[in-house]
Amino acid sequence: MAKKRVVRSQDVADQAGVSRTTVSLVLNHRDASIPEKTRQKVIKAADDLGFVPSAAGRVLQRGRGTVVLCLTVDSEPSLKADEATNVLSRSLHDRGLTCLFSKTAGSTTPLKQLLEEITPSVVVPFFQLSNEDKDLLKRLHIPLVEFFRPSRKKHNGLPPVELFGDFQESVGAQQAGYLMDKGCERIAYVGTTTSSNSAICGSRLAGVRRGLAAGGRNLVLNANISWHDHGQSADALVNCLVENKCDGVCVYNDQLAALLISRVKNKGIEIPRGLRIIGVDNDPIAAYLQPSLTSIDYDNVVFAYIDAIVEASECGDNLGKTLNHTPRIWVVERQSA
Repeated sequence: MAKKRVVRSQDVADQAGVSRTTVSLVLNHRDASIPEKTRQKVIKAADDLGFVPSAAGRVLQRGRGTVVLCLTVDSEPSLKADEATNVLSRSLHDRGLTCLFSKTAGSTTPLKQLLEEITPSVVVPFFQLSNEDKDLLKRLHIPLVEFFRPSRKKHNGLPPVELFGDFQESVGAQQAGYLMDKGCERIAYVGTTTSSNSAICGSRLAGVRRGLAAGGRNLVLNANISWHDHGQSADALVNCLVENKCDGVCVYNDQLAALLISRVKNKGIEIPRGLRIIGVDNDPIAAYLQPSLTSIDYDNVVFAYIDAIVEASECGDNLGKTLNHTPRIWVVERQSA
C-alpha cells in the first residue's frame, strides 16, 4: 500500500491562492490584518486537505506554545465546576489557545513528571500550588496564573487583585446575610468532608463568619458531613443543630443541602418553620426537593481570569494583570429558607 502523502502548508497556500505566510498567520490565530474572505479561503482549504498545523512550527512562529495547562483536583461532581472548565476551554480556544486539563498533576502526582512531556505556555492551578512547584515553574520560565493567590495581598507591586477565594467568601457572606434578613439568630455552617474541596469550603465558611459578624452575630456551629457514610454524619449533625437551638443553616453546596433536608425531615423538624436551610450553586435538583431549596447562584468566575491567562501566555511572564470582571452573586429564593 502506498504511503499517504503528508499535506503541507504550501499545499494549503496553493489551493487557497495565497502565500504560506498568510496560511501561517490564519492557522496560528494571528490574522487580525487578514481580510475575512481570505481567512475563510485558507480555513476551507485546510479543512478540505485535512491539514493540521505543526505544534512545533507554532512554537517557533509565536516564540511560545499555545497549550494552557489547567490543574484541577478529582473532586465531587459539580455542574458549576463542569461549566467553569467548559467556559475556560471555549474562551481560550477563541483566543487561539488550547486547554489541557490534569486532575492529578501538582496534587496527587508530581507536576515535574508532566512537564517532562509537555511545555505549556502557562499553568493555571485551581488549587493552592506548593512552593516547590511554584519554584519549578519559575526555573522553567513558565508563567503561573493562580486562582488561589494569597488573599488581599499586593502582587508584583500592583494593587490587590479580586481573588477566587475572596469571591467564595462573598458567596458565604450572602448566605449568612439572607438568613439574618429572614430573622435567624443562631446560624450554623455545614461543609464537606471531601478534602479536595477544602479550600473553597474554607473560603465560604470565612464569608459566613464575616457576614454574621457584620450583623452582630457569631457562628453557633460548624460541622462537615459526607455523602459516603449512609447518612451517619448528617444524622449526627441534625442532633447537634437541635442541641444548639440553631434556626438557620448555610450549607457548602446544594447536594449536601439536599442530604441535610432529607435527614432533618426524618427527625420531624419542619422546614423552614423549625429550620431554614440555604445552599450554593442553584443546582437543578434544588427546584425539585421537598421543600424546594433556596440557593445562591452566581456568574461564572472564570471569565475574570481569561485576559490574565492570555497575556501570560503571550508575554511569558507573571504579569499579575488586574482582574476587571466582577461576578454577580444573587439568591434564588424557594421554600427552604
